[in-house]
Amino acid sequence: MKNKFVCCSLFLFCLMATTLIQAQTAKLSIQGILKKNDGNAVDNAEYDLKFRLYTAADGGSPIWTETQSGIEVNNGIYSAVLGSVTPLNVPFNATYFLGVAVGAGAEMLPRTELTTAPYALSLIGQNNRFPSTGLVEVDRLEADGAVYAQGGEPNPNNTNDNGFAFKGNSGDNDSGMFSTADGEVSLYTNGGEILEATSSRVTIKTNATVNNSLTVNDQLLVTNGSTFNGNVNVANNKNISYNGTSDWRLVDVDYFDNGSTDGWEVTEVLVNNGSTKQNADMADYGNFNGWVMRTPDNNDALKKVFDLGNVGSFSWIKVKFKYYFTDSWDSDEVAVAGFATDKTAANPVICWTARNRLYSDVGNNGASYTGNTSYSDSAMGGEMIAKKVGNSFCVFFALSGTTNGITDERLGVSNVEVWVK
Repeated sequence: MKNKFVCCSLFLFCLMATTLIQAQTAKLSIQGILKKNDGNAVDNAEYDLKFRLYTAADGGSPIWTETQSGIEVNNGIYSAVLGSVTPLNVPFNATYFLGVAVGAGAEMLPRTELTTAPYALSLIGQNNRFPSTGLVEVDRLEADGAVYAQGGEPNPNNTNDNGFAFKGNSGDNDSGMFSTADGEVSLYTNGGEILEATSSRVTIKTNATVNNSLTVNDQLLVTNGSTFNGNVNVANNKNISYNGTSDWRLVDVDYFDNGSTDGWEVTEVLVNNGSTKQNADMADYGNFNGWVMRTPDNNDALKKVFDLGNVGSFSWIKVKFKYYFTDSWDSDEVAVAGFATDKTAANPVICWTARNRLYSDVGNNGASYTGNTSYSDSAMGGEMIAKKVGNSFCVFFALSGTTNGITDERLGVSNVEVWVK
């Protein structure tokens, strides 16, 4: 049959596949004409035809090959369904060319370019659109660029097909992510809004549980109850508010771990020229107390300047501490603490005072943390609040004597915390 066939005119009728059928099961219906060298149609008979698909009009190797036997030809016209013998496992994402050979003969030239049905043009058109309103299903979707979904909250069962919805077990399709307004994204479960996020806030719309750390760099608005089983970390310059009122936030601590003075200094008296006598004396007071900062002598004062310029805005300062009465305190001697603008304490404001809560003459019948065991020692928690004057301020601790003077008493401080709001 060499040189007997000179032309194969091919017409593409349809690609027999739907979105539910993978490329491996696609089939292509074709029709063509076989002619002799003189231009007349070949004799009516059954022929074996070999089909090949290429990615080029000439040359190259076929990407798919199939031989079909006993194809009926009438007046030169034949019909075949490609993929009937060999799975048509090509992606159809490029232009292909079909080569046809009769039996063992040479492939007829030129190859025929596969064209598309008119409605299939939308698949490879300029906008790459699927214009149908029906459902498009894929096993896996991977996008090189942006993926867009229709905005708006879901109707019951998401019948309006908004947002990125998960297919529910009951077919409700109303759980997922939806953009309910410009610049706003919300998470829904069974049609109910759970979480709302905008450029300025995150709002929890129902009860929520955080099982790990939660770091908030701006605002966390909770409209209903929430349970936090982990940590909530708030940046230094942010507040936690209740009903619009800022709560106290902890910005500095001095726990004197391992005997560190944490920058505290000792001055000879409460009001002086600001010169440092020495660092504070550190001692371990044992169980439940730990390391304590104390004065070397009974007429010394403990001072530290705090600079809170990096903690954000605040209007009030609160200092919490534990104050120790050690050795021979008399009942009329007074512990004092307060604020000043600087270390000189030329204008100190005493904001906390306390008298000794244990008489020192009970001896060994009481608790002695340190020093002379003939005298009982005691401690109490203290707290003082001040209006902000500036970002920098001085905190001081001292003791004041009365009729018997200050001769054999000592003071100590631990667990200092600085709060602001």
